[in-house]
Amino acid sequence: MSVSDRPRIVHRPRSGKSPAARRQPRRQGTAAAAETEVWPGAEGVRDAMRDVQMENIHPLRLRLLLEIERTQSISAAAQACGIGQPSASVHLRNLEATLSHRLVTRNGRGSSLTPAGKVVAPHAARMLATLDSMRRAVDALGTQGGGELTIAASHMPSVVLVLPALPRLTERYPGVTVRLRTVASEAVAREVARGQVDLGIAGEVPTPEPVTRTEIVVDELVGIASPVLLDPDDGRISLGQLARHRLLVGPTGSSTRMAAERGLARAGHRPASVWEFDSFEAITRAVKQGLGVSFVSRRLAREDLERRELIAFRVSDVEPMLLPIHALRHIARELSAEASAFMALLEDHAARPAAVIGATG
Repeated sequence: MSVSDRPRIVHRPRSGKSPAARRQPRRQGTAAAAETEVWPGAEGVRDAMRDVQMENIHPLRLRLLLEIERTQSISAAAQACGIGQPSASVHLRNLEATLSHRLVTRNGRGSSLTPAGKVVAPHAARMLATLDSMRRAVDALGTQGGGELTIAASHMPSVVLVLPALPRLTERYPGVTVRLRTVASEAVAREVARGQVDLGIAGEVPTPEPVTRTEIVVDELVGIASPVLLDPDDGRISLGQLARHRLLVGPTGSSTRMAAERGLARAGHRPASVWEFDSFEAITRAVKQGLGVSFVSRRLAREDLERRELIAFRVSDVEPMLLPIHALRHIARELSAEASAFMALLEDHAARPAAVIGATG
């Protein structure tokens, strides 16, 4: 028998433990130490596995999370995303498993985002906005002036600023498709934050983190009343006279309503009765019928004031109600050529003296 064919004897030092004890599982700390010692690159592999998990995040799941934040309902969010509720629940669980955090909490009244979900939401909005910008840039390669411009605007900017600028925009881009949504200012800011529109035009309201704003014009609010209901002397009434009339306001989230309530509160006025309406048209009709008084943009009410269907008034001891109007955009969403041209038209309008809303004439 050669030397190489002989059995090899390996000496293993005794641990001092019995065979049964040596067969017991190691404690957690010992196992972790052994893993690190045997596999020095384990941390890098775990990071790589985590990167693979992150790559599995589907845009639909991010959109679903934002819709849950908006609607406070998984079923409503599923409907907004065009999927069924069972499928939405599966997508949500997969997103939570990928991020190793619970993102949505359910209760008897609906669903809401957890603290982790609220951290993820603005990042989700930025990611979706970036993907949409990429799609638009690619789509623009095959179009000739036939791009799309999506705008969300509160009522006054929609009528006074956006509509007058659109003819000039179509002169430069004859094939452009415009989608304009008229909603309350807070809703405008939310749609911009979620990357659902190219631009938002709204009054001064709190804006989420990924939204930047540029002041376009300054709106001034004036009181309006029916000539039958109120005949102010020299265009002014006292707080006492105002207190005798019902106050008609717009919906929650309206910057016009916020500015009016803020101005009246500073003067110490608390209306005894407040009625809420969902549109400027409904408010002006109610005012014409003598149901109360309201505070609106002079520019919006100009035609009714000129026809003497309404009268304008100011309240003594109440400071002028000024409301800056801003253009809102998402920081991660690159403006298309059409959106950039429209922004330039708004800025040009702001440079004119007549752009100070509330000016007479």
